[in-house]
Amino acid sequence: MFVSEVARYLCSFLPTRPSSQHSSTHFCPRLGQTVKDGRYEILRKLGEGTTSSTWLVKDSLASKRKYLAAKILTVEASESSNEVNFLQAIERYESANPEAEGLEYLPLLLDHFISIVNDAGPSPRHHTCLVMPLYSTSVSALRRSAPKKRLPLYMVKSIIYMALQALETMHTIGIIHTDIKLDNFLFTNEIFTSDKYLEDYLTGNPAQFDPTGAPTVQPLASEWSFETSAFDAERMSVVLTDFSHAEWADQPPKAQMFCPPALRPPEVILEAGITTAVDIWAIGCLTFELLVGRWLFHPESGFLLPSEHDHLAKMMELTGQTSFPKSVLDRAKLRNLYFNKEGSLSRIPKLVPVTIEAAISNYNVPGLQEEDIREAADFIRSCLHLDGAKRKTAAELLKHSFPLGAFSCH
Repeated sequence: MFVSEVARYLCSFLPTRPSSQHSSTHFCPRLGQTVKDGRYEILRKLGEGTTSSTWLVKDSLASKRKYLAAKILTVEASESSNEVNFLQAIERYESANPEAEGLEYLPLLLDHFISIVNDAGPSPRHHTCLVMPLYSTSVSALRRSAPKKRLPLYMVKSIIYMALQALETMHTIGIIHTDIKLDNFLFTNEIFTSDKYLEDYLTGNPAQFDPTGAPTVQPLASEWSFETSAFDAERMSVVLTDFSHAEWADQPPKAQMFCPPALRPPEVILEAGITTAVDIWAIGCLTFELLVGRWLFHPESGFLLPSEHDHLAKMMELTGQTSFPKSVLDRAKLRNLYFNKEGSLSRIPKLVPVTIEAAISNYNVPGLQEEDIREAADFIRSCLHLDGAKRKTAAELLKHSFPLGAFSCH
């Protein structure tokens, strides 16, 4: 009976991964090719996205730790991206505050330059190159590897703790990430602690190519699995990467739409302005996803009903806030698209409230006790206030018992 009552809310599915495609403006090197006047030799492809690709490179000027990662932006992204500026801001903060705990969970920019490609086109193509330490696979890949797509409680607490540390420092600097998702949390490179270890690995796992002869994506292996014990998991460390969509907290945003659709907070959907609170909303959603193996929100569209209407309704149902905060609606550019004059949803008048505790319990996660569910739900609820101004900050959330239980769950 319970499942049928909340079917519209809980009918969620795992995301699919689109096939890897790159445009003609991606940087497409040959393996063995060098960049920056021969300094960095490109050895294999580590990853690829819509606006960049990442490559394993060997630094000919380094005596140790010669192997690094080079993120190379597309031509379009190179023209518009401010990622270098955000990474340099982190670098400056580190110089002034070397003991800040959250720095170890943020990326370190080692070098950056422009690579000019002269090919058959009408003019040379310019690609921004960001050189950083080698990282491993993502938290998303780890979650997907688990049979039920969920991770043990002790692992979830540790990952969320590290994520909050990264956000606390990043928000102090004045950066809004806007793209907080599990794909952007990469494990640090714990296996290859020396160049010799990595060289042996590369020899045993040579570069691979697709039928066209282009190198395929081969991220470096991680030592972690969903079966890693609580004791061993204490050595886990993640880094929040990809600042290509970041914004300055004290400046008007350059973009209009932020965050992956399922992780968008209400202020993004309503175009009511953004603050660091958009990152906090995502943390709440990801905590649920890691615990139960399903998205917290899976907005669905219907006949002449865009998914945003359903998304806003589910937000209200889950948070228990039966009316939308006036403070948000007053500054929302799209208020009239979704709400009537009374401040109620114009297309979905009847809501079915569901507590976060009930939503978690519905998945019958083995080993998750009632006390664990209450604690996790209270933490998630603190991240999900419909008014971003009333959400807890990263610093405040670090004092919550849920992340405080990290590294002490065994």
